[in-house]
Amino acid sequence: MQAVLEALPHEFQQFREVVETLSKLVLQARIFPARHPAIERALGTAFIHIDGALQRKKSLKLQFVNGVIYLLNFEIDMTETHDKAMHLFREMLVRHSIGEIEFMKGTTKEEIAMLASLLASSGKGQPTDVASLGARIQNICVRHGCVPEEAGVDGTRETPDRTEAARPAKNGGTSGNESKIGKVVRGVLEKLEKVQSRDGTKAGAKILEVVEREGGNTATILLLNSLREFDDYTFSHSVNVAVISAAIARSLALTEDFVDAIAHAALLHDMGKLYVPHDIIEKLGRLTPSEWQAVKRHPVDGERILREERLDLVSCRVAYEHHMRHDLTGYPTPKGGFEVHKASEIVRIADSYDALTTRRPYRRQINPYEAIKLMAKGSGSEFRKDYFAAFLRVLGNVPIGSMVKLNTGETAIVVDVAAGSGDLPLVRVLADASGKEINDEIIFDLNERDPVTNKPRRQIALIVDQAVRDVHVGQYIAR
Repeated sequence: MQAVLEALPHEFQQFREVVETLSKLVLQARIFPARHPAIERALGTAFIHIDGALQRKKSLKLQFVNGVIYLLNFEIDMTETHDKAMHLFREMLVRHSIGEIEFMKGTTKEEIAMLASLLASSGKGQPTDVASLGARIQNICVRHGCVPEEAGVDGTRETPDRTEAARPAKNGGTSGNESKIGKVVRGVLEKLEKVQSRDGTKAGAKILEVVEREGGNTATILLLNSLREFDDYTFSHSVNVAVISAAIARSLALTEDFVDAIAHAALLHDMGKLYVPHDIIEKLGRLTPSEWQAVKRHPVDGERILREERLDLVSCRVAYEHHMRHDLTGYPTPKGGFEVHKASEIVRIADSYDALTTRRPYRRQINPYEAIKLMAKGSGSEFRKDYFAAFLRVLGNVPIGSMVKLNTGETAIVVDVAAGSGDLPLVRVLADASGKEINDEIIFDLNERDPVTNKPRRQIALIVDQAVRDVHVGQYIAR
């Protein structure tokens, strides 16, 4: 492909670079707030290419007709590309009824930034009015036009790049291969130490299925990629929450379609964090009142992002409601008579558990057992009681990943719950009674009883106060 591009006329290469970099800038402006580093990087690249193309000409006139963008006798068919940014750029041109963009010599970086911001806005059915910016944009002219074959892009139906053009194979993959974002999600799942039971394995497979079904150019994948680039912890946290949420939903015997919807919504529940300054997210000390208010806005911002990208209602509800308590305290504060969506109730439980048991810069994590005890105090008030009971069935009263001391003196780790002959968990021995580390895979079912005395062969004497991440649970989990 590179050899083909190098063989094309220099002016066409410049044309393509301008369109591609401008598309990427619009994509970043669509997702991130103004002055975000991702926007600044994309803006710098777009300006270099636009300014370079203007060195030997007075203006650069891009015309857009029926999904094709033209410069003189050169053309780029934006309906045939697999570039997600180009698909979005095309959609924004259609939505704003733009038929031509002309860059004049002297176009500044600030003017390009304002144009990208306008293109990235939802439009609300109204044409873009660049003239309203007055003297701030003097070197860019936008002329309106119409694109008949795309006339339906008004929020009432999905655009082609979000339906058939991006539809993966029915086996859950895209053209038989795992997508790039799918590989990233799989990597997070392979490190996930909190739900490694059979329920967790099934839930993890569900998350991959949901991601791969989305294909490469959907709003879901664009947003997940942006979240991963913005903050790796928030991305991994979202995958963890999705796994736990799907496992709870299965435990409640909800329909498979609704389990899918909950998994999808959980992946996107924290998308509003894109609007929280990174220095606040990573702050080591206590947040100031103004910083806390910025954090508390993320459900509102998340719902708005998903709604503008025309995501499903369940995802929008979960983004907005996942910090509302069952008793309607929490945030945002709902109006009287409001009822929290059942998907939000499930995701809130998973979100709370993952947050408590994960180390963050501003606090230490607590072990799974202590997290369960703490959360149990909120059953019926903070958390819906029957959903919390389902959560306990998935994680167990002594959750997976908990280090325990047995009455035999052995140290073990819980690797599955209620998976043996009764209600007690399976444990894997880590050290014998003398403290010597055990490398062999020795797993005991705590439900086993001595046939003579009918007493349990082994019992949990105490829970070791050791946070899950500090013992590298992944290497001990029974598969």
